[in-house]
Amino acid sequence: MWARQCFITQGCLDRYCLSASATPESKVVLYRAPPGYGKSVQVALAANTRELELESAVYINTRSCPDSCDVNGSLFAALVLYQLEGVESWRTIKSDIDTIEVLRNALCNAKKTIRICLDGVGEAKHTADLIEDLICETPSNVKFFIAPSRVGALPRLSMMAGVVTYGADELVFTEEEVSELSGMGGPEASNIIKATGGWPALVRLMCRTPNPNLPAATWPETRSYFRDNLLTALPNSTRTFLCNAAMLEVISAECYGYVYKTEEADREITFLNEHYALLAPTGTSADRMDMHPVLREYLRSLFNTTQRERRSYVLKRVAFWHWRRGEYLHSINAALEASDHRWARVVSDSIILDVALRQGEIEVLRTWFGKVPARTIKKIAALSIGYAWILYFSQQARQAEEILVSSLHPSSRGVGDLDEEGWRELVNAIGKATQDKLLESQVLCQKWIDAFGDRNMVGKGAALTCQAFIASSGRHFEELERLSHRAAVAIQSSNQHYAFIWLKTAEIQGELFKGDIARARSVLLQANKTAEKIQVPKTFLNKMFGTLELQILHEQNHHLVTQESAQASFDFALNYGVTDILWGCTQAYSRFLYHQGFRDRAMALLEQSRLASCERELSRLNILTKVQLAEFTLLNNEELGPPILPDECELTFLPNQNQAIQARMALVTSMYRLRLGKQFGVAEKYAKQALQSASAISDARTRIAAHYCQALAAFALGSSKSAKRMILDANLLSEHLNC
Repeated sequence: MWARQCFITQGCLDRYCLSASATPESKVVLYRAPPGYGKSVQVALAANTRELELESAVYINTRSCPDSCDVNGSLFAALVLYQLEGVESWRTIKSDIDTIEVLRNALCNAKKTIRICLDGVGEAKHTADLIEDLICETPSNVKFFIAPSRVGALPRLSMMAGVVTYGADELVFTEEEVSELSGMGGPEASNIIKATGGWPALVRLMCRTPNPNLPAATWPETRSYFRDNLLTALPNSTRTFLCNAAMLEVISAECYGYVYKTEEADREITFLNEHYALLAPTGTSADRMDMHPVLREYLRSLFNTTQRERRSYVLKRVAFWHWRRGEYLHSINAALEASDHRWARVVSDSIILDVALRQGEIEVLRTWFGKVPARTIKKIAALSIGYAWILYFSQQARQAEEILVSSLHPSSRGVGDLDEEGWRELVNAIGKATQDKLLESQVLCQKWIDAFGDRNMVGKGAALTCQAFIASSGRHFEELERLSHRAAVAIQSSNQHYAFIWLKTAEIQGELFKGDIARARSVLLQANKTAEKIQVPKTFLNKMFGTLELQILHEQNHHLVTQESAQASFDFALNYGVTDILWGCTQAYSRFLYHQGFRDRAMALLEQSRLASCERELSRLNILTKVQLAEFTLLNNEELGPPILPDECELTFLPNQNQAIQARMALVTSMYRLRLGKQFGVAEKYAKQALQSASAISDARTRIAAHYCQALAAFALGSSKSAKRMILDANLLSEHLNC
């Protein structure tokens, strides 16, 4: 057994948070989790006695016993007693009852701390009773570390005082632990956690597999592990149930019973939870179960292989089940997987608009709409309007306008009802903002609020959020604060998830425009907490907030940015970001690449953004890209020519947006004069001009950059004291704003 203990702990982390030292007051530490969560490792590590004079350890691992040997109460007592007192203790023992009594006396009279570490015990009733009796009868210096043979073994222990239980949530690896275990840095460790969910066995497999970039469920090592260590241990009926359950959007007895026409689901779920813990209640309901995503994907692939002919039928029943309950997003997901679009013909007007405008499942619906025939979309006004909304927020404005026009056709179903609540007008008004026609959008949104706001609260939340975003883009920060409060009320009253994401985006973006990076970080963290509390779907939210976090991290500490995460944010912004989102992401990523030494790649990224601006007729994005390209070209060239900047007559945007561009253009011109090594007076003039424009719109980052240019020009002109004072002021402001 001790040889097995040494083998189990080789190359394993001694995780303090799960160790004996972390719970010095506890009598029992109990590890309950599915196979592969490191329960045996923790028990084996607990058996490592540190101070021989003060501590003794007993280690029992039932896997070391022959298959025919049942660890009953007397054998268990003998194993413990032998490890504590050696062969001498046997000379006075005459029966099994004597063995147990001698053990009781030895434990009760022990002066040292004794750790009794038990791996795989608890199936036999007499042994379980003896363990529980010893826990109750022995003094506090006798401590137990137990990984039961099955999750449901030793059930009464969980109800005892002084028992600390560690489940799967506590036993999963953290990024720090993965870094320590694998020797990989933060980004690689983060990727391992994302791919495996921190399941220790899968983490170990990912560190060894030759294909770590493929989904975890497809690795041959994972498939072998699940087959040999999980499925073979299950009874046939339970194995079938688990495989079937993986096809459900949400695992519940009621849903399973409907889809598979059975009444056995309750019993199977109870059995799985009590013996294997392969399902866990969701945060929202005790009746609904979650399965680990990697296991779920593996079981789905198994179902697709073994029951291919039933797959479409099962998924359609799943879709219809959620449809009847009003859970339309789950319906869409299941229907997508089943390649079934026919139910679109009987979709009610409110459903598609709810999923698109309130829940904001843009990416899912974009895929789904791509499979629905165009004639079906044009026949149903709700589909036309919902699809136009999806296209606007997917940066396909021309197609969106065409689809929106088709919704006016007299033969479209439901035109009158939709017009009463102003859905078409709302999509048109907000769609203008996605095209960067902000002034027009502002006016149309206000008209919509006046006409329809009192009877369409979901729409009102969206319109007010759009106005708040426009205020943020236009650097009207007091107006942004006022509109944010009004929008928040409408959003909360209508549970408007999509508008919530965009409202928080507008607020964080406002702080970024001001250059207050510390405040932007604080608002982002608070927004994430609120989203968790009100259960905003995470897929779109995480990606949108990721584009903002990239800008924050780049300003705070560029070492925290990885090329993989930055590229993922850029790809998302390119598909779903309006001008300000795409530009903020492009600027941060291109500067990150430039200062990492990837100058050609940084320039290529800007060209990619500029090309998108031309295709989508986003002239402000085009000009912002040109200014950044001019700056990089200036820094690259040894033979200096004047930077190629846009003409000021091209600046036809909101006044403060024009000021922001003028400030950057003046800054680039000042940098050009400084790099020439002459005309320092002209450089100082342009730096002051940049400072003035930036100050007028509260743009602290451009202000700081202008201060540095002004200081260099002043120093070159002989005003060293003035230059040093400017640099000191700029440094202090930069430190205060964390930028």
